[in-house]
Amino acid sequence: MQILFQPISFIKKINSNNSLNFRGLPSLREDTFEKTTSNIFSAENLREIFLNSENKIGHGANNVVYSIPDNDEYVLRVNKRHFYPETITKAEYTDLDKCEDFNIGQMVGRIKVNGGPMGTSQFIEVLRKQEGKSYGVPHHSAFKADFAFENEIPYEDYSRKMSFKTLLDKASKMDITAYEKMLETFNKAQEAGYSFDPFNSNNLLLTDSDINMIDFSCSGPKCSYLELLNMITNHEYLSLFYMDPKIDEFLKHEAYEQTLTIISKFLKAMQNKGLKLNFDYLQNRDSTSLIRCYEFWNAIGYDEKSGIPISQYLEQIGLFDSTLQNSKLFF
Repeated sequence: MQILFQPISFIKKINSNNSLNFRGLPSLREDTFEKTTSNIFSAENLREIFLNSENKIGHGANNVVYSIPDNDEYVLRVNKRHFYPETITKAEYTDLDKCEDFNIGQMVGRIKVNGGPMGTSQFIEVLRKQEGKSYGVPHHSAFKADFAFENEIPYEDYSRKMSFKTLLDKASKMDITAYEKMLETFNKAQEAGYSFDPFNSNNLLLTDSDINMIDFSCSGPKCSYLELLNMITNHEYLSLFYMDPKIDEFLKHEAYEQTLTIISKFLKAMQNKGLKLNFDYLQNRDSTSLIRCYEFWNAIGYDEKSGIPISQYLEQIGLFDSTLQNSKLFF
């Protein structure tokens, strides 16, 4: 049975024909930053970046991200609790020689500066820049008192639900090639040793045509395709959307149809790439509820009254291999 339904553009590498400029300073060439900080990351320039609030472009529970003026290739990330930019007088840049052919917002360099608490050093991370708007909402655990973000909108707020619906609109309209390229990047990153966080859907960034990813850790357990799909559908939050009496019934039905489309396109992209669901890489066990929901069943054409187990049906359409270790534990 074939699933029926009706691009990720990555940041370019710096090469000999594409220079990187910073506030009129000399152009930087080749594939990585130069090993010296005499021009690009001097203490003076760093103070100027961090003390200008216009350069602040985002923040999470622990870190703040800043843009680099006149530079669309990289951003700077610092710890929000222990960072004192006004005290910076020395800076030492270390290039990590990251020339990987994928972009997950990974760190490519580190800047050691002085002036930390009790005379300690502070560290600034240089990351590849990713484009897009955060997808969906974080897990409800992020809204406990100890983890609440500054000025964060409550988890069940109506405005957040409508923002979530807007992002469903975008994701459902994307071409299958966007899903294929996302899976290619996802696999390349994990094969290179990066580990994706399967709990926070805001680590997915949407543009008009791309699904980008950020916040991979440098090591850790792998993330499964099912967990990635669970983040894109954000099925747990979809249930809250359905139950809100203030939301029009037509919008609820539309969200349902869009969720089916997203599931179908994701699984079709997996089929096109010859990929199978693998439960050996499962950190977020709650994601298995997606396989048991009607949205998933209707997206793949599964009839629970057929007498065929969902695992067998997935195997018939080439999305599951029952011989894989741990595969049958979740059906």
